[in-house]
Amino acid sequence: MSGGPWFEGARRRQLLAALVLGTAATSFPTTLLAASLDTIRQEFHSTTAVIAWVQVAPSLAFGLGMPLLGKLGDVYGHRRVYVYGLAVSTIFAFLTVFAWDPYSLIAMRTIGQIGGSAVGPCGFAIIAASLPEAERAKSIGLLNTVGGLSPVIGVIVGGPIIDLVGWRALFLLQTIPCTAALVLALKVVPDTPRRRNVRFDIAGSVTLGLGSLGLLLAVNRARALGPTHPFVVVSFVAWPVMWAAFVMVERRSRSPLLPLRYLRRRSFTIPSATMTVAQAAFIGSFVVAPVMVQRLFGFSVTATSLLQIPRPIAFSVGSAIAGRMHPRLTRARLQVLGNGMLVGGSFVMVAGAATRSLALIEVALVTTGFGNGFSRTSLFAFVSRSVDTADIGIATGVANMVSQIGGAVGTTVMSVIVADSVTPSAFAHSFLAGAIMACCTIPICHWLRMDRAQDATAVSARE
Repeated sequence: MSGGPWFEGARRRQLLAALVLGTAATSFPTTLLAASLDTIRQEFHSTTAVIAWVQVAPSLAFGLGMPLLGKLGDVYGHRRVYVYGLAVSTIFAFLTVFAWDPYSLIAMRTIGQIGGSAVGPCGFAIIAASLPEAERAKSIGLLNTVGGLSPVIGVIVGGPIIDLVGWRALFLLQTIPCTAALVLALKVVPDTPRRRNVRFDIAGSVTLGLGSLGLLLAVNRARALGPTHPFVVVSFVAWPVMWAAFVMVERRSRSPLLPLRYLRRRSFTIPSATMTVAQAAFIGSFVVAPVMVQRLFGFSVTATSLLQIPRPIAFSVGSAIAGRMHPRLTRARLQVLGNGMLVGGSFVMVAGAATRSLALIEVALVTTGFGNGFSRTSLFAFVSRSVDTADIGIATGVANMVSQIGGAVGTTVMSVIVADSVTPSAFAHSFLAGAIMACCTIPICHWLRMDRAQDATAVSARE
């Protein structure tokens, strides 16, 4: 960049605007789509088991796509992969409007989410390559803020329109910001260096992808099919085998998908593990809470969605504040604040379920949302600092993927505890399981304090 400080500031603002719009466009439909599944099932005369894959398949594809497309960005340039991914997301958001049966809807949503999975890891890598380190956490916090607020905006803006003209309008609405984000990205997003002497690790991608898919499928379908179903059993057996194969492949690869030295670096593994455990508690509660509200209080889908809005808003506020506080606090203190609020809010949710108190439930939604947003932003900043700049795409993609796995585990565990119950005690026990998962984040604050020297060494080596 050239032209003086004002010009540089203007270019940075344009870059952040492009990345923010891309993040918003790809996360826009999630909440409303979940609330529209039964309507979609009725229109297509389908079954609940089939329609569930409208959410399940894109979620799996999104989780698996992040590390692989992040690595493609590391090798071939993050701008290129970001733009192509956003283009795929835009095209298939528009095509989804014309889905003719549940299977075409599942396929187009899945392909669209594969494209959208490039936005997160490549966006973080572009920030790391384009902005000074002092501004990275603030920018990551901004992206997390927008990612949390976008589904809320979808409910407020898209809800009335969908009530009038149907669920297809959701994807027509998504096409508009996707197109605007794509045009802006083509204009202002800079490329990162392409690694000429590095090849994409196909064998590593296949083994990591199959292992992660096996684990996600095993966890996700165990609740619906039962833990002894052959499909679930095969999936549980397959994932450790494939991950062991991934390690063997990476040891021999000249251009590994994920350099194994990062797995021995606590400044990478500890934040990734923290996100996994925190997401297990957060996403599990996020899925079970609306079910509780509908069963215990008899709320409609619309009223339930509105009741949930404070959580993503609090998540966004927590993300923004963490981004601004990151340079002034140690990472151990950041995690004490964020994870402490997640733990406290989780126990408040237990009390709210046990006493059928909407006031306590609302307090818990806000507290856990703020805590998770605060913690997650600082953790992504730690991950990006712990690896070489050329590997930020794969590193943040892997961190996202394992947190997605954590969310699937938390959802399964907490949903199994509730099952078909309509009693406050069943929901209290489910949220207690989530609170116990959240408590597992606390020892990590101590490990982070112990790991300062190693992290400083890693950052110095990278620079």
